[in-house]
Amino acid sequence: MKTPVLNEVHKRSGAKIAEFAGWMLPIDYGSAIKEINAVRTAVGLFDVSHMGRLFVKGPGALEALQKLLTNDLSKLVDGGGQYTLMCNPSGGVIDDLIIFRRGEDDFYVVVNASNLEKDKEWIIKHLPESVILTDKSPETALIAVQGPAAIDLLVKTGLTAASETKRFHMVTGQVAGRDVLATRTGYTGENGFEIACKNEDAEAIWTTLISEGEEFGVAPCGLAARDVLRTEACLPLYGHEIDDTITPVEAGLMRWVNLDKGEFIGREPIAKMLNEGLKRKLIGIIMEGRVPPRAEDKVVSSAGEGVVTSGTFSPTLGCGIAMAYLPAGVEEGQKVDVIIHGKPRPGTLKNVPLYSRKKK
Repeated sequence: MKTPVLNEVHKRSGAKIAEFAGWMLPIDYGSAIKEINAVRTAVGLFDVSHMGRLFVKGPGALEALQKLLTNDLSKLVDGGGQYTLMCNPSGGVIDDLIIFRRGEDDFYVVVNASNLEKDKEWIIKHLPESVILTDKSPETALIAVQGPAAIDLLVKTGLTAASETKRFHMVTGQVAGRDVLATRTGYTGENGFEIACKNEDAEAIWTTLISEGEEFGVAPCGLAARDVLRTEACLPLYGHEIDDTITPVEAGLMRWVNLDKGEFIGREPIAKMLNEGLKRKLIGIIMEGRVPPRAEDKVVSSAGEGVVTSGTFSPTLGCGIAMAYLPAGVEEGQKVDVIIHGKPRPGTLKNVPLYSRKKK
């Protein structure tokens, strides 16, 4: 079982540690609800070093990645990034990832922890000999700084360019006097950055962010808070909302699929499904009351049955929430029953996202 370089720091801070994707990671630091509220109203820190950090470089890198990914890499400028999907020949999602252009034929790719080895094997299989993939995950750490005060905290601790960096862009600089690669991304539905650094610099960066963040209401946050936050914002989790049997069409992710850019793996079945229409689609559920649905709970609607992919109690919305796959004919506002512990519980369908910082 792997442990992050900050493992002892988390233990000293009172974190509850548990297994996730082959790693022993912080679940919470005493109260996931307090951590969720900190991210929504102030700023929270997450150790997300379990995520994969890959660098793909060499003549032909752009062309090779264009054939692997659904979004259009040719639109990126140096320092720009995009959310994208990597699909198999049947259109199912191998993984969702974020990719940044560092220069001509030079890319930085962040992938899911549980898919790291699978992704590496798939990418390398489709690269020409002129292109090299380097996995820097073992020698680096990744810290997410998320919330309304995230930029203020990063500027205070040395990353002055944070205030000028656009969403889905990257910048190099320093935090706590240590070199970092910072991307304006996150998995919480809030503003923020993900900070990659050398392992030996991670503790100094983390402790500085904690100490200097007191005036902003900073809180260390674990995986429990992260999962609730991403569910509120309806951000997909691999193995739940997406997997190798679910297409971007069904998952409502066609915004990040460019069918006009040319051929890429999975393009034909995706285009076919888009033209022929869906049998199921992903939609949100707002429950009546605090009872939280859970993954695999059955959902009964007037159009037929479906299944919850992710569910939880939302402190932000004050009720149980879920995402579910239901027959394509369902619409926002319709009533459903979610079968929780054998008992039907009423809810209302709502288009995703269930929470948006722009509307809060």
